[in-house]
Amino acid sequence: MFGPLDLSGAAPLAQGGDRYVFQHPHEPGLLVKVMDMQARAVFLQARPFKRWYKQFQRESAYRVYLNEFSEYVCTTTRPSGVWQVPMARILGVAQTSLGLGLLVEKITDGNGLLAPTVKDLAAQGKFTVTLAAKLDAFFADLADAHLVIHDMSASNVACGYNADGKPGLYLVDGFGVLPLIPFYAWSRRLNRRRIERKYAEMRARMPAPVPDPD
Repeated sequence: MFGPLDLSGAAPLAQGGDRYVFQHPHEPGLLVKVMDMQARAVFLQARPFKRWYKQFQRESAYRVYLNEFSEYVCTTTRPSGVWQVPMARILGVAQTSLGLGLLVEKITDGNGLLAPTVKDLAAQGKFTVTLAAKLDAFFADLADAHLVIHDMSASNVACGYNADGKPGLYLVDGFGVLPLIPFYAWSRRLNRRRIERKYAEMRARMPAPVPDPD
C-alpha cells in the first residue's frame, strides 16, 4: 500500500513549468504530479535572492504541495460543507520512483483521456461565445470562493468531466499563496480585484470568441 509508485517507464501526460504530470499506475481517475528538479534548478539559478531564502525552507522544492494543500483546505471548508469550488480535487501525496508525488483528480474528456484546456480549445478555434461566458462565470466563482490564484493562465483551466461525471471548467494548476506576506489570502476584496485584473489581461491575450456552431 505504501510502496513507491513506479513511474520509471511512464511517459508524462503533461508538463508544466516545474512539474511532470503522470497517469496514476493503478487508479484511472487519478494523476500524479512530480517535481522537475532540473527545471527548478534553472529557475532558481536566475533568481539569487529566491535561491538564498529557499535554502531555509525545510520542505524544499515541495513547498508548492503545501501551498496547494492549504488553498484546497481553505476553499473546501465552507459552512455548508458542500463541494462547490470548480477545481481538481487533491487526495494526498505518495512516494514514487521520481520523488514525492501529489495525487490529484483527473479531469477527462469523457473517454478517459486528459481533458483539453481552454488554451487548447482556443488554439483549435473552439473558444466559442458560450465557452467565453462560462469562463467569465468560472473566474467569478473562484473570486467568490476567495481562492488565491498565482498563475492566471488558460492552460490551467481544463474543460471536461470530473470524477463524478460532472461537466464543466476546472482549475487544475496555478493556485495557492506564494508571497511572503499573503495579502490576497488575508483580504477577499484585494484577491477579487487581482483576479479581475489578471483575468482581463488573460482575455486580452486570447482570441476573440467565435460564434457557437449551429
